[in-house]
Amino acid sequence: MNVVKESFQLLKDTPNFLDFPLAELKPILVEKGPAQVYAYLKLQERRIDHFTKSTVYDLINNPRTREKIHVVVYPEYTLPASFNRPTKGYVINLSAFGVDDISRVDPRNIYACLVYGISFYALTSKIDASPVSFSIINYWLSVFVKLFGKKFGLLGIYAREINKLKFLIACYILTSFYGSPKQRTYALASSASFFDYKPIVDELDKFDFSNIEDFISSLSVLKAMPGINKYSFTSAFIKHFHYNFVPGLEDVSRFISSLITASLKGSGVIPTFIPSYNEDEFNKIVKFGQQTIFKGA
Repeated sequence: MNVVKESFQLLKDTPNFLDFPLAELKPILVEKGPAQVYAYLKLQERRIDHFTKSTVYDLINNPRTREKIHVVVYPEYTLPASFNRPTKGYVINLSAFGVDDISRVDPRNIYACLVYGISFYALTSKIDASPVSFSIINYWLSVFVKLFGKKFGLLGIYAREINKLKFLIACYILTSFYGSPKQRTYALASSASFFDYKPIVDELDKFDFSNIEDFISSLSVLKAMPGINKYSFTSAFIKHFHYNFVPGLEDVSRFISSLITASLKGSGVIPTFIPSYNEDEFNKIVKFGQQTIFKGA
């Protein structure tokens, strides 16, 4: 099953969830926020053509269920979408857009936050994402090669290091995202990457692949990407994918939610160019979300 992270190391311990009882949530809630979301998105209904549409509009059209939408102004929280556990509510944080009025946010981004929130809640509570574990590994490999390939010699005559890179990515994904035990992880990662890990097993055992900082260290120490460090790794991802995508590097629920959200045309919450890094695997992951989270849509 999915491992659910409480906070993110790359974002200086930013919490994954909000944990406010209703009394503590009220001071940051926008008055009549759910009704504003309904009014705002109702005007856009005819323009939306996406597999998430029926689920989102079923949520906002019902006065009882749309009360689960928490529109907040919370500058201390840097992410635009989350889930508040005590109230089981979907969080849209206007502060992440630099505003305190919903009318100043593109309605496509409000819609995207709801898609993200619905996906995130489902993946942290009831949907097992292990069927797409190897699609995630393959997608990540494509990202790494395109983002870092030239700098770290992963192209051309040095492409032999790609199998090692894929092995280490697989070790991280299987351990950090799914909690796979070490020996099973090594065997599955080796099978997926065609990399013989046995000559370096003593070195591998020094790393905790549930921890993204250890994963980054392994890339450097084991010479898949010599010299990479937490700062250069994080900076590269923020520069190319922007801040909101970074939680997806540490949490499988955030990762899949990000890809589903990236499939929305015109949204600025998650970059919509993300599919281009590996369209086949991107489509498999999004299709999984469609069939499990937004099934029947």
